[in-house]
Amino acid sequence: MTDSEYTFLDTDIFFHRMSTDPPVREAAKDIYINSRPTAISEFCFVELKGAYLQDLKLLREKIARSESFERAYNRVFSTGGRKALRMLSRLLSYLGGEDFSVNPWEEAQQNLLVFIDAQIRVSWIEFSMSVDVVFRDFNCSRAGEEPISENNKWIITISKCTPENKKCKIVDFINQFSKELKVLIIHIKDLKSDDKTKELERIKKACEKTLNEEFPWEGSGCRAVGDLLIALQSKSGKELVSSNYREHSQMCVPLEYTFRQFPFAELRSK
Repeated sequence: MTDSEYTFLDTDIFFHRMSTDPPVREAAKDIYINSRPTAISEFCFVELKGAYLQDLKLLREKIARSESFERAYNRVFSTGGRKALRMLSRLLSYLGGEDFSVNPWEEAQQNLLVFIDAQIRVSWIEFSMSVDVVFRDFNCSRAGEEPISENNKWIITISKCTPENKKCKIVDFINQFSKELKVLIIHIKDLKSDDKTKELERIKKACEKTLNEEFPWEGSGCRAVGDLLIALQSKSGKELVSSNYREHSQMCVPLEYTFRQFPFAELRSK
């Protein structure tokens, strides 16, 4: 099987597949089933940690320190906002929704903690097994660092990259696409202000510095332009499926990859 036969899935498609909203969840499941062979970029594991697993870790810590559901709810809301509350709502839904009793709290608390622990463990494994292949073109060091459980606490880190702690080939990988990066810079410059997202601006600056051999692919630089890295890796495949329309609809032509939108806004229950 050649690389050009693979449909690349963005990280968000995995999240949509876990949605508690049936139309979104079923549509995402269909993508996984009907778009095979499927693939993800290794960098998606970094996004999985940053956008999901670290939130689960925070949620676990808040629940573990709370002496009642009310205290847990308020701790989650005060530190995590709407995103954390949606995650708590999702967990309660998985555990029975309205039928899940939060009293007695000691029992409910233990059930929540056990479920969160299982979610963290299973999500990492399932993420890899949910597709036919993981493309590792630039050998991302951070993507290989799995969540670790020690003394009832989770270590889910995304270390800032330094020459000493990374062995990736990101510079060589990016330099393959110098021609495309030049075209992308011009395209973003010419966009109307309403179409220029903050990430597109970051991507433009990263491309300019890369071409001038100034961009430090260290620290947290890669995380700031994750859409660019996933887009470039998907160039070898058939298409990239993502709900991230604003960035990929602008990048796909200058970078020469096929973008298929997952219509999250249309699918979600109103």
